Amino acid sequence: MPDEPSDAELIAGSDGDVTPFALLYKRHAPDVLRYFVRRTGCPQTAADLAAETFAQALRSRSRFRDTGAPGRAWLFKIAQRQLARFLRTEQVSDRARQRLGMRRIVLSEEDIERVEQLADFAAIRPHVQDALAALPAVQADALLLRIGEGLPYREVARRLGCSEGAARVRVSRGLQALGDRLPDQWEGTP
Repeated sequence: MPDEPSDAELIAGSDGDVTPFALLYKRHAPDVLRYFVRRTGCPQTAADLAAETFAQALRSRSRFRDTGAPGRAWLFKIAQRQLARFLRTEQVSDRARQRLGMRRIVLSEEDIERVEQLADFAAIRPHVQDALAALPAVQADALLLRIGEGLPYREVARRLGCSEGAARVRVSRGLQALGDRLPDQWEGTP
Protein backbone atom coordinates (compact mmCIF):
# COMPACT_ATOMS: atom_id res chain seq x y z
CA MET A 1 0.00 0.00 0.00
CA PRO A 2 1.56 3.34 -1.01
CA ASP A 3 2.24 6.02 1.57
CA GLU A 4 -0.57 8.48 2.07
CA PRO A 5 0.16 12.01 0.85
CA SER A 6 1.13 14.55 3.49
CA ASP A 7 -1.18 17.39 4.41
CA ALA A 8 1.10 19.78 2.53
CA GLU A 9 0.87 17.60 -0.59
CA LEU A 10 -2.93 17.52 -0.32
CA ILE A 11 -3.13 21.30 0.06
CA ALA A 12 -0.73 21.94 -2.82
CA GLY A 13 -2.44 19.33 -4.99
CA SER A 14 -5.86 20.88 -4.54
CA ASP A 15 -5.03 24.01 -6.51
CA GLY A 16 -6.71 22.80 -9.69
CA ASP A 17 -8.67 19.88 -8.24
CA VAL A 18 -10.52 19.91 -4.91
CA THR A 19 -10.35 16.09 -4.53
CA PRO A 20 -7.09 16.25 -2.52
CA PHE A 21 -8.65 18.92 -0.31
CA ALA A 22 -11.56 16.58 0.36
CA LEU A 23 -9.04 14.04 1.67
CA LEU A 24 -7.55 16.73 3.93
CA TYR A 25 -11.05 17.48 5.18
CA LYS A 26 -11.77 13.80 5.93
CA ARG A 27 -8.44 13.51 7.71
CA HIS A 28 -8.90 16.51 10.02
CA ALA A 29 -12.60 17.40 10.26
CA PRO A 30 -13.20 15.32 13.42
CA ASP A 31 -10.29 16.99 15.23
CA VAL A 32 -11.32 20.48 14.13
CA LEU A 33 -14.90 19.84 15.19
CA ARG A 34 -13.72 18.44 18.54
CA TYR A 35 -11.51 21.52 19.01
CA PHE A 36 -14.48 23.85 18.54
CA VAL A 37 -17.07 21.92 20.52
CA ARG A 38 -14.76 21.68 23.52
CA ARG A 39 -14.20 25.43 23.43
CA THR A 40 -17.73 26.60 22.70
CA GLY A 41 -19.77 23.87 24.37
CA CYS A 42 -22.27 24.13 21.51
CA PRO A 43 -22.35 21.50 18.75
CA GLN A 44 -24.11 23.80 16.24
CA THR A 45 -21.63 26.63 16.81
CA ALA A 46 -18.77 24.13 16.59
CA ALA A 47 -20.12 22.79 13.28
CA ASP A 48 -20.50 26.31 11.90
CA LEU A 49 -16.96 27.24 12.98
CA ALA A 50 -15.53 24.03 11.51
CA ALA A 51 -17.33 24.64 8.21
CA GLU A 52 -16.04 28.20 8.05
CA THR A 53 -12.51 27.02 8.91
CA PHE A 54 -12.45 24.55 6.02
CA ALA A 55 -14.09 27.02 3.66
CA GLN A 56 -11.44 29.61 4.55
CA ALA A 57 -8.69 27.00 4.15
CA LEU A 58 -10.05 26.06 0.73
CA ARG A 59 -10.20 29.71 -0.33
CA SER A 60 -6.67 30.46 0.90
CA ARG A 61 -4.96 27.21 -0.12
CA SER A 62 -2.97 28.96 -2.84
CA ARG A 63 -1.26 31.04 -0.13
CA PHE A 64 -0.16 27.94 1.83
CA ARG A 65 3.61 27.63 2.02
CA ASP A 66 5.17 24.31 2.93
CA THR A 67 7.64 25.31 5.62
CA GLY A 68 8.09 21.78 6.87
CA ALA A 69 5.50 22.22 9.61
CA PRO A 70 2.51 19.90 9.31
CA GLY A 71 -0.34 21.19 7.19
CA ARG A 72 -2.50 20.42 10.22
CA ALA A 73 -0.81 23.32 12.03
CA TRP A 74 -1.84 25.68 9.21
CA LEU A 75 -5.41 24.41 9.44
CA PHE A 76 -5.53 24.86 13.22
CA LYS A 77 -4.14 28.38 12.92
CA ILE A 78 -7.16 29.17 10.74
CA ALA A 79 -9.37 27.48 13.35
CA GLN A 80 -7.84 29.56 16.15
CA ARG A 81 -8.56 32.75 14.21
CA GLN A 82 -12.15 31.68 13.65
CA LEU A 83 -12.57 30.96 17.37
CA ALA A 84 -11.02 34.29 18.36
CA ARG A 85 -13.34 36.15 15.98
CA PHE A 86 -16.32 34.23 17.37
CA LEU A 87 -15.39 35.01 20.98
CA ARG A 88 -14.91 38.67 20.10
CA THR A 89 -18.10 39.15 18.09
CA GLU A 90 -20.37 36.40 19.44
CA GLN A 91 -21.11 35.45 15.83
CA VAL A 92 -19.74 32.81 13.50
CA SER A 93 -18.42 34.38 10.33
CA ASP A 94 -19.80 32.87 7.16
CA ARG A 95 -17.95 34.99 4.60
CA ALA A 96 -15.80 32.20 3.20
CA ARG A 97 -18.74 29.80 2.98
CA GLN A 98 -20.86 32.43 1.20
CA ARG A 99 -18.10 33.13 -1.30
CA LEU A 100 -17.93 29.42 -2.06
CA GLY A 101 -21.73 29.17 -2.33
CA MET A 102 -22.01 26.85 0.68
CA ARG A 103 -25.22 26.85 2.68
CA ARG A 104 -25.33 26.55 6.46
CA ILE A 105 -26.19 23.07 7.68
CA VAL A 106 -28.42 22.92 10.72
CA LEU A 107 -27.63 19.91 12.89
CA SER A 108 -30.33 17.42 13.77
CA GLU A 109 -30.65 16.02 17.31
CA GLU A 110 -28.82 12.92 16.10
CA ASP A 111 -26.01 15.06 14.66
CA ILE A 112 -25.73 16.94 17.95
CA GLU A 113 -25.40 13.66 19.84
CA ARG A 114 -22.62 12.51 17.50
CA VAL A 115 -20.74 15.80 17.93
CA GLU A 116 -21.06 15.58 21.72
CA GLN A 117 -19.76 11.99 21.61
CA LEU A 118 -16.85 13.16 19.48
CA ALA A 119 -16.03 15.81 22.07
CA ASP A 120 -16.11 13.14 24.82
CA PHE A 121 -17.29 15.61 27.44
CA ALA A 122 -17.68 12.85 30.03
CA ALA A 123 -13.96 12.13 29.92
CA ILE A 124 -12.90 15.75 30.29
CA ARG A 125 -15.57 16.91 32.76
CA PRO A 126 -13.52 16.14 35.92
CA HIS A 127 -10.48 17.89 34.47
CA VAL A 128 -12.53 20.96 33.53
CA GLN A 129 -14.17 21.04 36.97
CA ASP A 130 -10.77 20.88 38.71
CA ALA A 131 -9.29 23.54 36.43
CA LEU A 132 -12.37 25.76 36.89
CA ALA A 133 -12.15 25.42 40.69
CA ALA A 134 -8.53 26.63 40.54
CA LEU A 135 -9.46 29.87 38.73
CA PRO A 136 -10.08 33.16 40.50
CA ALA A 137 -13.80 33.44 41.29
CA VAL A 138 -14.35 36.41 38.94
CA GLN A 139 -13.03 34.39 35.99
CA ALA A 140 -14.83 31.18 36.94
CA ASP A 141 -18.13 33.02 37.39
CA ALA A 142 -17.72 34.79 34.05
CA LEU A 143 -16.97 31.49 32.29
CA LEU A 144 -19.93 29.72 33.86
CA LEU A 145 -22.27 32.49 32.77
CA ARG A 146 -20.86 32.93 29.27
CA ILE A 147 -19.94 29.35 28.34
CA GLY A 148 -21.95 27.29 30.80
CA GLU A 149 -25.21 29.18 30.42
CA GLY A 150 -24.53 30.65 26.98
CA LEU A 151 -25.42 34.19 28.05
CA PRO A 152 -24.43 37.17 25.89
CA TYR A 153 -21.67 39.38 27.27
CA ARG A 154 -24.17 42.13 28.06
CA GLU A 155 -26.03 39.80 30.45
CA VAL A 156 -22.79 38.40 31.91
CA ALA A 157 -21.72 41.96 32.68
CA ARG A 158 -25.07 42.79 34.27
CA ARG A 159 -24.97 39.71 36.50
CA LEU A 160 -21.37 40.32 37.51
CA GLY A 161 -21.92 44.03 38.09
CA CYS A 162 -19.20 45.12 35.70
CA SER A 163 -18.88 46.64 32.23
CA GLU A 164 -19.30 44.53 29.12
CA GLY A 165 -15.61 45.07 28.34
CA ALA A 166 -14.63 43.81 31.78
CA ALA A 167 -16.85 40.75 31.30
CA ARG A 168 -15.11 40.00 27.99
CA VAL A 169 -11.71 40.32 29.64
CA ARG A 170 -12.73 37.99 32.48
CA VAL A 171 -14.01 35.38 30.05
CA SER A 172 -10.94 35.68 27.82
CA ARG A 173 -8.50 35.41 30.72
CA GLY A 174 -10.54 32.60 32.23
CA LEU A 175 -10.45 30.62 28.99
CA GLN A 176 -6.72 31.14 28.69
CA ALA A 177 -6.12 30.08 32.29
CA LEU A 178 -8.46 27.12 31.90
CA GLY A 179 -6.61 26.01 28.77
CA ASP A 180 -3.29 26.33 30.60
CA ARG A 181 -4.58 24.10 33.41
CA LEU A 182 -6.07 21.33 31.29
CA PRO A 183 -3.92 18.31 30.44
CA ASP A 184 -2.47 18.37 26.93
CA GLN A 185 -4.33 15.22 25.84
CA TRP A 186 -7.65 17.11 26.03
CA GLU A 187 -6.57 19.94 23.78
CA GLY A 188 -7.19 18.34 20.41
CA THR A 189 -4.75 20.70 18.70
CA PRO A 190 -1.36 19.99 17.15
